[in-house]
Order: sequence, then C-alpha cells, then structure tokens
Amino acid sequence: MPLPLSRAAARAGPPVRGGARTGARAAARALATALACACALSGCQPARQHNLRVEAQETAQAPTAASTAQAGRADRPYSAARLRTAILAESRLADQAGYDQAGEVLRSCEDCLELRTPLRIGSEKFQLAALTAPSEDQPFAAFVVADQSDRPAVKLFVTGHDLTVSPGQGGTLVAQESLYRKGDPRCCPSGWSVRVYRYHSGRFEAGQRISRDTTG
Repeated sequence: MPLPLSRAAARAGPPVRGGARTGARAAARALATALACACALSGCQPARQHNLRVEAQETAQAPTAASTAQAGRADRPYSAARLRTAILAESRLADQAGYDQAGEVLRSCEDCLELRTPLRIGSEKFQLAALTAPSEDQPFAAFVVADQSDRPAVKLFVTGHDLTVSPGQGGTLVAQESLYRKGDPRCCPSGWSVRVYRYHSGRFEAGQRISRDTTG
C-alpha cells in the first residue's frame, strides 16, 4: 500500500499516545543522556548495574562541542526541504541498513523530515534532521548533515524505535531509542538504549551502547 503524501493527512484523526510512554520516555531520556554524557567526558566504562548493559566502547579523543545556543538556527544553512532533496540524491545511503524504509518515506512525504537542535564542533556545524513516518508520532530515523563545498553532505544515518538524536557533551552525539519485547504494547516499551557517537578525523564513530530493561 502506498504511503500517504502528507503527515497531516495521515494523522488527521486523534493520535493514540500512551501517557505511560510519555512519562517513561522523559525519565529514561534524562537518565540515559546523563549516563552517556558522563561516559563521553570521562572516557571510561561505567560500572555494571542491574539490567544495565554497556557494549562496544570507543576511546578516541573527540573535539569539544560548542553549546547548542552557539550552534545557531536549526534551518541554517539548509532548510528541511533542501536537506530532503540532498538526502534522496545521496547514493551512498542505499547500502545502509534501514535506508529502504527511510528512502520510501522521504520520497512519498514532503513534510516528514523535521530539523532538531543542531551541533557545532569547532568551526563546523552539523544539522540534525529526524524522520517520522506519516502514520506515526515518533521518529524512526535521523540524519546528521554538514555543509561540504557549499552543498549538504550526510555524515551519519541512524535508525531506531522512537528515536531521538541530540547534541551531547565533549563533541558527542547521543542517539536514544526505545526497546520493545515481543508483546509490548505501543505505549510501553520494556526499556531503552543509548549510543554515543564521537566526531573524529572528519567522521562520526559509533561509541558505547548503554541499554536498560526498565521492567525488572
């Protein structure tokens, strides 16, 4: 079945949102971001806790990120429409896991890509764009884009359930997603996962993943 052409049309009816998920996501985001930022600054692996798992740590030093206020407007230098066009023209993304669905949504929906708080590292600014399917209320993919030779260049593509991508501390980017077990209702995931990305030698490198089961 073809995807709707507009998120507004697909979401004309009242969206089904779980209050439990809203509160749980807010609490998880605060805790997860604190953990991720602490690890990014210290470069160490946190002690294992009950139902907390840490995977694949990176130790490369990263440049220091400016504050989000110094990063400027989310729609500069490029608008969401311009980024959408550039992302669709980026042939390198075709081989990345999860891009089939993302590309389909981008081609079918003109207003599904939304700009988020940008990140500035040194003199370089990165725009963050989150992609949400027309019938959903949470992003499932995100793009990190930089200005390169006066054109948008995708530096990082990530996917995940209920995905949020935001600037971290110490030149990092924090990606958080919800973790669903089989049988979990849409409102109430069983946990969350956070991965920290560091900008090193001109590219974002995947760092440690922190995941937690909130049901135990």
